[in-house]
Amino acid sequence: MDRLGAGDVLAAGLIDGDLKKGLDYGAAMGALKHTVPGDLPWLTKDEVEAAMQGQGLRVKR
Repeated sequence: MDRLGAGDVLAAGLIDGDLKKGLDYGAAMGALKHTVPGDLPWLTKDEVEAAMQGQGLRVKR
């Protein structure tokens, strides 16, 4: 687990403007970030939305 950057992606989700949607996106991105090594969360919108729908926390590349 690489926790660097997880807080940054949570904040990025909150920037959206809609608090509920922002929290959902931020939480999903933060959880997914823990599965990606390194500082930068290379995530796609599809991966984040799949995690939000309960389809697992694996980044598929």
